[in-house]
Amino acid sequence: MLNRPSMRTLLLTLCVMLAVVPGCGIFQRDRTPEEIFALALSGMAGKETLSFEGEAGLRRENSAMFENQFKFEGKLEEHDRLTLQTRLPGAVTAAGSDISMNTVNNNGQSGGFSASFERKQGQWTALTAQHEPLRGSLSRFNPIAQLEKIDTMKKTIQSEYGSGRQTQILRIELAPEDAKAWAASQLKDEMNTIRAEYMHKATQVKGADRQKLEEELQKVWQQGESSMQRMFEKAEVHTVYHLTVDRKTSLPMRLSSESQMKYRDNNSRNNVEALVTDVNFKSYQ
Repeated sequence: MLNRPSMRTLLLTLCVMLAVVPGCGIFQRDRTPEEIFALALSGMAGKETLSFEGEAGLRRENSAMFENQFKFEGKLEEHDRLTLQTRLPGAVTAAGSDISMNTVNNNGQSGGFSASFERKQGQWTALTAQHEPLRGSLSRFNPIAQLEKIDTMKKTIQSEYGSGRQTQILRIELAPEDAKAWAASQLKDEMNTIRAEYMHKATQVKGADRQKLEEELQKVWQQGESSMQRMFEKAEVHTVYHLTVDRKTSLPMRLSSESQMKYRDNNSRNNVEALVTDVNFKSYQ
């Protein structure tokens, strides 16, 4: 029979052994949602290549039907070079702007489009020409850039119920003021791209008609910019992300989001729009 000193020594030794055994969770502290998010972001940042597939759609009011729904895919290569490409024909509408543009392929027929981006000093820059159609619209569907941006914003992160043994689901809600500022910035970028495209087309017009067209485009642009600023003054934006993380690798597996905006249009009508996205990551290397 062990005496008391020997029993204490045995228990102490057992505690130390259990504490250092790999995978033993008895003495391991559960990671906070913030730590899980940080690990997922750093894990992704360390990858040279990865690919993903996603889809997006715009939903108005409380309708269950989506408008301008389309699918897209992307591939990251050499750590900092990303190509985004739509997979199905469709159109993208800037929320609240009433500006819609159909995608076209190289044959001038309805189809997909693509754009390339490069990360320099933490910022993603489009490699395609400034006047390329929908370059600005497509950039907002870069899930890597979204996660990097989320990291810099005010937010609340919670663990979702229903996570399995292999995955952890995080609910990330952006602070309303940050969500609104981000939405305004994205919409402005999209409108700038649309303006650049039409101004580029105007340069192809010859003679006096060119100056007249450019003046008309500039007038329309200024009206649109003023309208957007008025709309955002009292707009409300609510953005929530759900991030699924692999427990074993700490890498993101899925990123879905819903960004709802309530605003009053030029006719003083109240509108509610929600941009919904869903992305699945794969092929990490």
